Amino acid sequence: MSNKLLEAALSEENFHDPRCAIATTPDKAYRHPALPTLPAELNTGLRVIDFEHQMLLSSMASLRQICHDFEALEDCSNCTAKTRVHCEGDLIALLGDLLVFIMDHFQTEEKLMRDSLLVMVDRDLCEAHMEDHAAISSKVQQVVAALDRMRTASLIRELDKLLHRWITNHVALHDLWLARWVLREDSVLKTELAINR
Repeated sequence: MSNKLLEAALSEENFHDPRCAIATTPDKAYRHPALPTLPAELNTGLRVIDFEHQMLLSSMASLRQICHDFEALEDCSNCTAKTRVHCEGDLIALLGDLLVFIMDHFQTEEKLMRDSLLVMVDRDLCEAHMEDHAAISSKVQQVVAALDRMRTASLIRELDKLLHRWITNHVALHDLWLARWVLREDSVLKTELAINR
């Protein structure tokens, strides 16, 4: 996926009014109206997965709002003490939410692997997918372990890069493949999880 598409998904103009109706017509992908729209190439066709990926994009947008210039700042030495405390607090809160989200999201995907019998058909593929989950979780935990008020900007930058790689690489490499398996014609899970296309 191109960076321009991801940036567009994360821009404020793509956040939708929560009062809007959810698109349910057959030609529309599932979208929660209060969350950013997923770029088309990230839509898996599985409501639960697409909703959670929208939540991930929302977390990325929130992360980018913590520091006014996280991409350019080497550290937080030029910020006031009050600003450093505020930014660190916001990052800690986001990390807490993100860790809970990661556990739930990865558990959902791994349950899909088991329930759809993919783990029995292609164990190596599932193990690679789960190893990627473990690597992402480990990287987030490393950010948590490195928390330091003077390094908040660089930690935000590091976490942003990780989440960007998750969205662009992990979803394309693993989640879309899982969705294709679940949505195949003879899948017992297809009607339970799929959106109308």
